[in-house]
Amino acid sequence: KKNEVALDIEGATPEEIDAATPNFCKFCPEEKDCEKKKKTVLSNLRFRKWNGQEINVALVGNPNCGKTTLFNHISGGHEKEGNYCGVTVDSKVGTFIHNGCKVHLVDLPGTYSLASYSPEEKYVEDYLKNNKVDVILNVLDANNLERNLYLTLQCQKAGVPMVGALNMYDELEKRGDSIDHEELGKRLGMKFMPTTSKYGKGLKQLFDEILAAKGTTPKFTKQTELIDTNNTGECFAFINQALEGIYTKNKDGKSKITSRIDAIVTNRWLGFIIFALLLFLMFKITFDWVGNPIMDYVIDPFFGWLGEVVGNLLPDGWVKDLICDGIIAGVGGVVIFLPNILLLYICVSIMEESGYMARAALILDRIMRVFGLHGKSFVPMIVGFGCNVPAIMSTRGIENRKNRLVTILVASLFSCSARAPIYNVFALAFFENHVSLIIASVYAVGIIVALILAKIFSLFLVKEQEMNYLMELPEYRLPSVRNVLKHTWERGKQYLKKMGTVILAASIIIWFLSNFPRVEEGEDIDQNEKSCLGVIGKFVEPVFKPMGANWQMDVGLLTGFSAKEVVVSTLNILYGGEEDAEEEDAAANLSEKLKASGEVNSRGAYAYMLFSLLYFPCIATVAAVGHEAGWKWAGFSAVYTTVLAWIVSTLFYQISGLF
Repeated sequence: KKNEVALDIEGATPEEIDAATPNFCKFCPEEKDCEKKKKTVLSNLRFRKWNGQEINVALVGNPNCGKTTLFNHISGGHEKEGNYCGVTVDSKVGTFIHNGCKVHLVDLPGTYSLASYSPEEKYVEDYLKNNKVDVILNVLDANNLERNLYLTLQCQKAGVPMVGALNMYDELEKRGDSIDHEELGKRLGMKFMPTTSKYGKGLKQLFDEILAAKGTTPKFTKQTELIDTNNTGECFAFINQALEGIYTKNKDGKSKITSRIDAIVTNRWLGFIIFALLLFLMFKITFDWVGNPIMDYVIDPFFGWLGEVVGNLLPDGWVKDLICDGIIAGVGGVVIFLPNILLLYICVSIMEESGYMARAALILDRIMRVFGLHGKSFVPMIVGFGCNVPAIMSTRGIENRKNRLVTILVASLFSCSARAPIYNVFALAFFENHVSLIIASVYAVGIIVALILAKIFSLFLVKEQEMNYLMELPEYRLPSVRNVLKHTWERGKQYLKKMGTVILAASIIIWFLSNFPRVEEGEDIDQNEKSCLGVIGKFVEPVFKPMGANWQMDVGLLTGFSAKEVVVSTLNILYGGEEDAEEEDAAANLSEKLKASGEVNSRGAYAYMLFSLLYFPCIATVAAVGHEAGWKWAGFSAVYTTVLAWIVSTLFYQISGLF
C-alpha cells in the first residue's frame, strides 16, 4: 500500500513533497514519517532540477552571529562553528539549487567592520570590491542589532543588492524583545527576514528574497552617499535613529540565565578557579577516566589480536615482518591514542558551543596583558591544544599585528593533540600512578614558557604600537550534541586521514630503514644497530646524551619533524624486536618495552617529554607560520623552538640528577 503524503514542509506544496519522496519511503511497511524520510525529502527538494540560472551570493556578518551555522544548514557544508572571532579564516563556497536556480554561496570571514585593521576585514573588503557578487547576504544577530548594523552600512557602500537575515530570532522572542523587520527594511532600503539558522527556520523565504533581489537597483544608494562609514559616531547615530520606535529591548539586556552564570564564571577570583577546574576535568576525562581505559581494554588488545592473526596467516619472511612489525605496529601505535584525541576535541567543542570560551578569554585578559598580549590571544592558544595549524590561522582574529605575530611565534608551544601519545607512552611507563598529573605538568610547562617568551618577544623582537580591541560575550547556549559530535568527527577525520597517508608511509619507510642492511648470519650485532636508522641514531646520540635519551629515542625525535604522531610509530618499530621471546610476552605494549629496556630512567623520560613539547613543530605548522607571518618568521620559529627544547630538557635532566 502506498504511503499518503503527510509531511508538512515549509514552503513546499504536497505535489513537490510527493515528487521528492523516494519510493522506499512511499512503500515503507511502517507507513510513518520518520526523521530519515524528512531529511531525504528536504535534500531532494533542495537539489531539484536546475533551470540554467545562477547567482553568486556573498555571506557576510559579525563573528558569532550564526553565519557559518546558516551556511552549513543551507549548503550541507561542515564548516566549524564557534563563539569567537577567527573561526572562519578563509572563504568557503557551498553550491545548491533553490527554486531551480543554482546558488553559489560564499562564506566570508566574520568581521565587525571593513576598516582593514585585521586580515579578515581586509579580506572581506577586497572580496566585495574585486569579485562578481550578485547579492550580499548580511547575517545579523537579532539580539544585538546596533553593533551588527554598523557592518551593514559599510557593506552597502559596495553598491550591490543586499538582503539581511535577522538570525537567532527565536532567542529575541524568548527574551521578550521585538523588532518590526518590515519597517526596518524600509528605513535601510533593503529586505530583512527573521531566521533561526540552527533549526533552518525562515531560510526558504530568505533565499526567495535573495533570488528576487538579483539584478535590482539597491534602494539604499542615495542613503549611502550621505553617510560617512569611516565616522563611527555618525554611523551609530544613524543606526539608533533607524531603530527608534521599531526595536524594543528587554530591560534586563542579557537573559537572566546568562547574567547569573556570568556573575560567577567571570568573577575576579572565582573565574580563575573555575577555569583551572575545567582544565583539570578535561585532562582527567581525556586520559585517566575515559581515554586510557578504552585504549587499554579495547584498541590495544584489538591490534595485538590483528597482528597475531595476520602473522599466523603469512609465511615467515620480510613481507610478514613489514606488515606485522611495520604497518600494524606502526599505525596501531598511533591509532591507540585516537580516544584521547577525540575526547580532547569533544571537551574543547563543548566549551566553544556553550559560549564559555569567550569568557575564558576575558578571564585571562589581565594575565595576558602582563605578558604583552590580550585576551584574544587565548583563543589560538586553546585551539592549539587540538592542532597548531588552525591555531595559527585563527590569529587572524587579532587586529593588532604585534599581538598577532607574537601569538603566532608562541602558539606551537601549546601542546597539540599529536604530542599526547608521546606523553602517554612515557607517563604510563615511568609515572604509572600519576599519569594525568605528569601530563598536565608538561602542558603547564608549555604555557609558562610560551607566556615568558611572549613577554620577551613583545619587548625586544616585535615593536609596534598597541591598540584597543573588541571582545564579545555571547549568550550561553546548551551545546548541541549533533554539532559537538560533528566538529569532533571533522577533526578526528583529519587525524585518521593522516594515519592512512603520512603515518602509514612513514611506518613503511622507517621499517625499511630499521631492517636494512640485514644482519648476516654469524654477525654479533643487533639488527637495529646495524640498520640505517641505527647508524643515524648513533651519529646524533652525543647531541641528545646530555638530556638522558638513547639513540632509539633520538631517531624518534628526528622522524617527528614530519609529524609528531610518527615519534610513537618509530619507537614502536624500533622497540618491537629488541627483546627475546620471554621479554616480549612480558612487554605487552611500548610503555612496558621502554621500561623493560632499562636504558631510560624517569628523569630522562620527563626530559624527553619536555623536548617533544618544545621542539620544531611539524612541517604543516611551519608552513602555516610562513603563510601567516612570512618565511623569515617561519625559519626563526623552527630554529628557536629546537634550541629552546634542547636547553630546557638538558637543564632539567642535569639539575634533577643533583637531588
